[in-house]
Amino acid sequence: MNWNDIRRDFSVLNEVTYINAASVGITPESAIRAAKAWLNERRYGNMHWMDWYERYKSALKLFAKLIGASENEVTGTYNTTEGLNLIANSIDWKKGQNIIINDLEFPSNTFIWQVIAKRYGLELRVVKNKNGYIELKDYENAVDNKTKVIAVSWVEFSNGYVHNLPELAKLAHNHEAYLIVDGIQGVGSLEINVNETKLDFLSCGGHKWLMGLPGAGFMYIRRDFLEEINPPFAGWLGDKEPFRFDYREYQAPKTARRFDLGSPNFVGYVVLEKTLELISKIGIRKIENRNKSLAKLLIESVEGDIVVASSLINNEPMSPIVSLRIDDAENVYKKLREKKIIVALRKGNIRVSPHFYNNEQDIEKLLNELRRI
Repeated sequence: MNWNDIRRDFSVLNEVTYINAASVGITPESAIRAAKAWLNERRYGNMHWMDWYERYKSALKLFAKLIGASENEVTGTYNTTEGLNLIANSIDWKKGQNIIINDLEFPSNTFIWQVIAKRYGLELRVVKNKNGYIELKDYENAVDNKTKVIAVSWVEFSNGYVHNLPELAKLAHNHEAYLIVDGIQGVGSLEINVNETKLDFLSCGGHKWLMGLPGAGFMYIRRDFLEEINPPFAGWLGDKEPFRFDYREYQAPKTARRFDLGSPNFVGYVVLEKTLELISKIGIRKIENRNKSLAKLLIESVEGDIVVASSLINNEPMSPIVSLRIDDAENVYKKLREKKIIVALRKGNIRVSPHFYNNEQDIEKLLNELRRI
């Protein structure tokens, strides 16, 4: 794989050292050209509407292929949070049931379940991390026959910890509970097959590792799970026959598309169609290996008072998200941005998140600047 040839499609890297895909990924020039072409078509009102709708469905098909799902099990959302809210409000809750989360979650995957627990009289159980790790046995101690949902991020946003989704799915299903997954920090960066993993639901925005625009994302709903839930909302595009406009009874299709409400963010899916084509062309396994190799280079090269605060397995990164504990991190973060080295500040640490368009020179430039500071 000639990574230098691929990198040329990300021209902004000629201006900045961008190692921040876990916040917002950068978009390739090919996708930007597609967005500009869409904007030109938009000048003509609805003349190209059906073409846009086909592009939306094309993006859904590419996403389904990426995660190992069937096309009928996926649909679009505006972002991760919308998808999680849709599914949380679709479950048939019973008073006295419980929900299990952990204390490393991004706020959305905490707040949603807090609200649901209060609304339906449920118990919210929080599994505590131990130095950035969350052990399966702690989930096993928390779950019981009143557990309805285990909600986790596939990859934790702050330190890159990767949950063992197959084991969590087995644990949930042994207690007739659902495994609900926030997938935004993994999809497009790491390989997954949802059929083999057997999770019930996954939601992810498209603007991080998928390199799309804010306001366009995806959700996956396992086929059997789909038959057990009732969507809280209805819209014309989520009907069995969306292009019939006569007065009639609403009929939900037997697919995830029943969660479609109205016109999607077409330009967002035009961009995602291009970025997903690129991911498919390269191959997600090669992308995962590339991303982890760049993260490993960073981990092995830090020195001095910098401490790697990410979760590691045998000194190997679990994901390409690397958290660095540095004195006066906020000031360091500002100085890096002044040098056009773009990383993130999360939980008082410097968070670095390389994607396949980065290279070894980006990592070395960051390290040299950290030494200088």
